[in-house]
Amino acid sequence: MNVYVHSSINSDSALVKMGNHVRSPKVPPRRYTLKSRADKQAETHRALARAASELHHTVGPSRTTISAIAEKAGVQRLTVYRHFPDEEAIFTACTAYSFELDPPPRPDRWIGIQNPQERHRTALKQLYGYYRRKRQLLANLYRDAEMPVVAAALERRRTLLQRAAEILHAGWKVSPARLRFFSATLAHTLEFSTWLSFAEGQGLSDAEAVELAVSLVTSSAR
Repeated sequence: MNVYVHSSINSDSALVKMGNHVRSPKVPPRRYTLKSRADKQAETHRALARAASELHHTVGPSRTTISAIAEKAGVQRLTVYRHFPDEEAIFTACTAYSFELDPPPRPDRWIGIQNPQERHRTALKQLYGYYRRKRQLLANLYRDAEMPVVAAALERRRTLLQRAAEILHAGWKVSPARLRFFSATLAHTLEFSTWLSFAEGQGLSDAEAVELAVSLVTSSAR
């Protein structure tokens, strides 16, 4: 090593090479460290959202505690607080996670169906299927409706169903004298409570519930 450094031939070049040779390995750029940290944070956030969502499905929002989320996700309570500082943050993350896995039906996709009966039938098949998959979650939400975050979510849901009723209303031939009853019947068939009554109260399959609902709307239009 010493002979290499003190060689009279290209000594300056040798010194430079020597410096390059013994230099410590380069530290990865800071941006990679930050990205790794961000990925880890995102992974933890998703795990917490998943844990909270599962608890909302099983026990409901009002019974979903920070300790329960932490235990289910396998983290400390402080970690939960860092990601979800309040109930609204928890509920928002749960909703986003749930919608990502199984989004609710979109009423605007029914607009192109010209036949009003077929449009209504298509809408109810999607809605009632969603209600069956989300049965426990929706029941928990309506039970916990006194919570501000849940009340706000249910209000958004009510607005969505109003929009659905407006879309499904188009094309029906209804006399002015029957319009009020028709509108009430149509809106009623879209509700979770109506599906629950048909499916669990009367023991109907979803297909049977859809046909009963369509027949009720058709009759109310006459």
